[in-house]
Amino acid sequence: MISPIIRARIIQRGSRAREGKGFSREELKEAELTPGEARRLGIPVDTRRKTNYEDNVETLKEYLKEAKKAGIKVSKPKQTGKPVRGRAYRGLTSSGKKMRYLSHRK
Repeated sequence: MISPIIRARIIQRGSRAREGKGFSREELKEAELTPGEARRLGIPVDTRRKTNYEDNVETLKEYLKEAKKAGIKVSKPKQTGKPVRGRAYRGLTSSGKKMRYLSHRK
């Protein structure tokens, strides 16, 4: 079973490493992922970061291989179309007359 939490490592001065808030867009691009797919897989994305570390790219690629073996698939969210807008009132007015343009406008 693959771990549900994956963290990006950020290397600072003096070869110290700390946990980052997420993977940058460049790192996701090299691992052939979009930010939306990464979020659906549970991978954190930090859109403010612009750096690209090879260690993070390798971590992502290994995680994706494990996810494929485990059978985890990235499904696209279902698009629900907007309802057709129409007028709520389709009857007679208070004076008994029909309102104009109700039959051919949406």
